[in-house]
Amino acid sequence: MKLDDEKSIAYTPENLKTVKDMLAESEIKAICVTGDVLTEIAMVAVRNKLSKVEQAAGGGGDSTTTPFIDPKTVLLHPDAQATLQSLVPLMTVFARHAPRQKEAVIAAFNAAGRVTLMCGDGTNDVGALKMSHIGISIISVPDVEAKQREVMEEIEMERKERKREKKNQLLADSDKKKKKALKTRRKKKSIEQQLQVLAEAEEEVYNVALGDASVASPFTSRTTSIKCVKDIIQRGRCTLVTMIQIYKILGVNCLVNALTLSSLYLVGAKQGDRQLTAVGVVVAGLFFFVTKGQPLKKLSPQRPPITVLSKEAMTSLALQFLIHFVFIMIVTAVSLTYLDPYDPSLIPDGNFNPNILNTSTFLMTVLATVNTFVVNYQGEPFIEDLKKNKLLIKSLQASVGIVFACALEIFPPLNDLLQLSPLPSELTTRAVTSVHLNNLIGDSWEEFHQFVSMLRSIDFKTLLCVLMVLDCGISLLAEQMVRKFFRSMQMRSLKNSQ
Repeated sequence: MKLDDEKSIAYTPENLKTVKDMLAESEIKAICVTGDVLTEIAMVAVRNKLSKVEQAAGGGGDSTTTPFIDPKTVLLHPDAQATLQSLVPLMTVFARHAPRQKEAVIAAFNAAGRVTLMCGDGTNDVGALKMSHIGISIISVPDVEAKQREVMEEIEMERKERKREKKNQLLADSDKKKKKALKTRRKKKSIEQQLQVLAEAEEEVYNVALGDASVASPFTSRTTSIKCVKDIIQRGRCTLVTMIQIYKILGVNCLVNALTLSSLYLVGAKQGDRQLTAVGVVVAGLFFFVTKGQPLKKLSPQRPPITVLSKEAMTSLALQFLIHFVFIMIVTAVSLTYLDPYDPSLIPDGNFNPNILNTSTFLMTVLATVNTFVVNYQGEPFIEDLKKNKLLIKSLQASVGIVFACALEIFPPLNDLLQLSPLPSELTTRAVTSVHLNNLIGDSWEEFHQFVSMLRSIDFKTLLCVLMVLDCGISLLAEQMVRKFFRSMQMRSLKNSQ
């Protein structure tokens, strides 16, 4: 392994660290290794281990007693794998490898903690395809591949020639213009013929029977190109991000609903059947539209969280719930001051009766639920932006508009349909219902009592709308800060690893 004109070093297990340091300091960007070289390294590693075992047993390390080592299977020997898993991450190109050698390389990468993807087109790749975490089989048809390459080269040459002609000066003579137009039509016709040939070649590929590689791998691409690797990574990231954001939305919504139902139960209030049915239908539709997000065409160097239990996801979930908790408790506390303490429906097993408490908490909870879809939608750089997901963005806008229309009582029949109580418009309608408020927050929060009394000086509808807007804005800002923080940490770690 020659690094420059002055320094070179041969690999042995003892000088692996020296090799790593020399590669890090050099300008070498790619290292190629053949299967025979890896086999020799594995043979040496196994022999050295057997010699040490014999010496420890008192055998003296006599080479005549050394058992036979099969070069065909030595790469999968545990001692050989222990050496290879520290060596193969340094390599860039693995050339001229037999099927067992390919399988051993993938096994070494797996043992080194790497995630492996293998792309193969024949029976000799079956072992490596089954050993890798992600196996992709492609079709190998040399004649069709050659035809496709020729057609693509001709089309590219035609396009380049057309661009050169556009840069030329415009011809003043009309006859010359006619000749040029005729020439252009001929070129268009030739390009159409080439595209037809390309389509016929692709149809031939689809008619090719799948081989053993497709049986051994979970993914099969009916193409002759490895472009499918990029497609699988992009769609895999899109699926992963979509599922993580769905679980985050579910987590936040479950916590918010549990908080709302618990606070209502403490004072004997409850939500109506129509309200819960309407929310369920809306949430089901929004979840369906979330899954319509498409992956981006460009592969980002950033990586999404690998699990919903990652630090980023858990931090985001906790912050969102904390923000919703604060605003829902404020709305609940203010609503209690308008509640009639002698309302007969305020018992745990009583019939549902619309009142200002369950109305205000319902509107706040619905907006928080809708807001979780906006906040947790990942967007770029993994899936298309929220603005491009037309079905989702329009549904969210309609849902937010309906919530604020109900809060401002713009269309009273809609409030009646959702079993909402009329909201107070006067600044002072009833004295503070201290009994219910004490049940909710306790007797020791005197400052909170004073804060609630101060909020009563504001019109209730205005206060409710302001709190809903603040809840949405602060939760969105908090989520953006969490993403920015963790992405900056990821980019820093990537730079340090390079």
